[in-house]
Amino acid sequence: MVLGLTGGIGCGKSAVATLLKEQGFVVIDSDQLSHQALNEPDVVAQLVKRWGRDCLGVQGLPDRKWIGKKVFADAKERQFLESVLHPRIASMRQEMIQDKSRSYVVEIPLLFELGMQNQFDATVCVMCSDEVRLGRLKSRGLSREEAQLIINSQMPLHEKLKMADYVIFNDGSHDFLRSEVSRLTECLRVRPSGR
Repeated sequence: MVLGLTGGIGCGKSAVATLLKEQGFVVIDSDQLSHQALNEPDVVAQLVKRWGRDCLGVQGLPDRKWIGKKVFADAKERQFLESVLHPRIASMRQEMIQDKSRSYVVEIPLLFELGMQNQFDATVCVMCSDEVRLGRLKSRGLSREEAQLIINSQMPLHEKLKMADYVIFNDGSHDFLRSEVSRLTECLRVRPSGR
């Protein structure tokens, strides 16, 4: 089984992925793959060609904070970056899903935005209230304005919820989240194979 895990920024996808790992799932984090792909020499060359050397940090590698500000403020620049990164990330992900006897969870923030929902046996969306979400993002060092820019660049949560096969609510305690994930895995065990 291969699960697609998504949700808005600050909703707790990584916390759910960690709990699924405890349940025996192999976790594939698309953000980590994105960071790897971003540093590939041919990707760096394309970024410099488009944006100049301002997009690089002191080590000569892409400055993710600079790039983040650029792409979250301009949809065309975000589309350019996605067109460069997403094919590489998809290829890396496929290489990791080889052992069909294992269960995988692929954490993809933009799963529905990219129309990838049919690539998985089931999709799971993690959600929480806007207040909790903004609080979490603030604790990560983002200003309210920065957080709102990122939130606005993503599909609204209520749209993601309609498209997901399963929804996990993450407004409560860690114990509550653990119980939600346990309920999910019980549902998945009895789910007929295929979509």
